[in-house]
Amino acid sequence: MTKPGRTLVTIAILLLAINLRPVVNALGAVVPELRAATGLPAATTGLLLSLPTLAFAVMGLLAPTLAARVGVHRTVVIALVALLVGQLVRAAVPGLPALFAGSLLALAGIAVANVLMPGLVRLHFPDRIPTITAAYTTLLTIGGAAAAGLTIPLERGLGGDWRLGLGLWAGTAAIALIPWLLLIRETDVGSAGPAGAGKRLQLRTLARTRVAWALALYFGCQSMVAYVVFGWLAQILVSNGMTDTAAAAQVSISIAVGIPLAAAVPPLLGRSRHPAVIVVALAGCYLLAFAGLIVAPTGPVVLWSVLIGVGTGAFPLALTLIALRARTGLATTSLSAFTQCAGYLFASIGPLGFGLLFDLSGDWDVPLIALSAIVLIQIGAGLLAVRPRYVEDELPPGHGVGS
Repeated sequence: MTKPGRTLVTIAILLLAINLRPVVNALGAVVPELRAATGLPAATTGLLLSLPTLAFAVMGLLAPTLAARVGVHRTVVIALVALLVGQLVRAAVPGLPALFAGSLLALAGIAVANVLMPGLVRLHFPDRIPTITAAYTTLLTIGGAAAAGLTIPLERGLGGDWRLGLGLWAGTAAIALIPWLLLIRETDVGSAGPAGAGKRLQLRTLARTRVAWALALYFGCQSMVAYVVFGWLAQILVSNGMTDTAAAAQVSISIAVGIPLAAAVPPLLGRSRHPAVIVVALAGCYLLAFAGLIVAPTGPVVLWSVLIGVGTGAFPLALTLIALRARTGLATTSLSAFTQCAGYLFASIGPLGFGLLFDLSGDWDVPLIALSAIVLIQIGAGLLAVRPRYVEDELPPGHGVGS
């Protein structure tokens, strides 16, 4: 097996990262238009917005098995093909069933890629984990910001509707396929492939470790908050008198603010002697923003958007912790699968629950208060997750190898 050059691997990882959020954030941007066109009630819209976390929780479990059997690079290619086809289906095929089915297929591709990312970084850049994690989470955030802010302007500039807006981002997936196809040509990826460094850990064994559960709860809380905010913030602002374009711009601001955080948080974590301070500071910004939306929903909305953006720094923090809590590529992929799948399963109740709470209460205050309670849980889990240790050190003797 030949070893791929770091330049090609870096390009491939960064292009993949750009594609890990547009499918989700483009949908959030068109929610007001989609509801107006289809008449979807809030609860059903919440179910649609819950698909990402549900898909990530279930489909991500496939990643360690696929990576061990066909190789990590081929697994990425499979994920990107699913992402590309799924976006085309939900854009081109009429009817709500196609919207749900296409979304699920695209999200399945993202779920697998999400799990593989920390392992890819650990495998190819073991000496530069915070740096590469910062780079790919920055590009991931940029992709999300672009989808949130540009979907509606591009859609309307091209004279289309919400379906065109969702389908535009299939092009970036096609571009991302190119370096990964080159990688599987340049490397003789066998059954284990480059991700064969180290041993795959049993998920049921990981479930017996404190490290895995601390990471899963922290990841789940920050994911729940992020998906609720990016799925519902535009609707909250429209309900308070904003136009859908202006509301989508506020979501884009929140995501854009997260871009420098994505670049800064992983290296900051690597250097910090007091990582608990980072956990509390990021979560505190969420709490301030939600309080602002409750007390002054038509007040300094840009400030609330900025604070939300700072709070999203919990995401690169969580991904960096995953890569730092295992010693090898496959062990990291296994820990990533457990953390993200358990975390996303927990997070999946967020968008749907948020919509149900709104339907029951008739305003946004009750769901925002409930979301604030999740942030408090996030703080507790984060304080446990930042304690320095490896998951292998908590495995029972004789455990850890297998599916």
